[in-house]
Amino acid sequence: MRLEAITWERLGDTLADRLLDLKPGDGSPWPRIAFDGAPAARPGDLAQRVSDALRIRGRPSLVVAAEGFLRPASVRLEHGHRDLDSYYDGWLDTGALWREVFGPLEPGGDGRVLPDLWDPVTDRATRSPYVHLPPGGLLLLHGPLLLRHWFP
Repeated sequence: MRLEAITWERLGDTLADRLLDLKPGDGSPWPRIAFDGAPAARPGDLAQRVSDALRIRGRPSLVVAAEGFLRPASVRLEHGHRDLDSYYDGWLDTGALWREVFGPLEPGGDGRVLPDLWDPVTDRATRSPYVHLPPGGLLLLHGPLLLRHWFP
């Protein structure tokens, strides 16, 4: 393996080039990509860069933040601000992500995705409209501990 320093722009372009020919293993027309990283690593910035690079290359994409699918604060913080088990397993509304994001992108789905459900700042529902991701469009999901939940 050869390591070299690169810029964020070059990383976004390189990832976009690699994702252009990506085909999902389950036969779905929508590839799903996770940018798993701690908030301090800013995985959302990288996901947005890749989305911009894909758009320039003529490929539609949708950036979805896992933060938009957090549970209400009363549920997340039921065991306190420092409960690690709650942070690992209880903060993210995985059922809503499966239902509103991954389900519509499965084989036979319609591509109608809800980009977010809950605003963690106001602790209220976002009431965002559904977004249609055309076949061949890529879902770019970003957030912490995503691989832990075995999303597709």
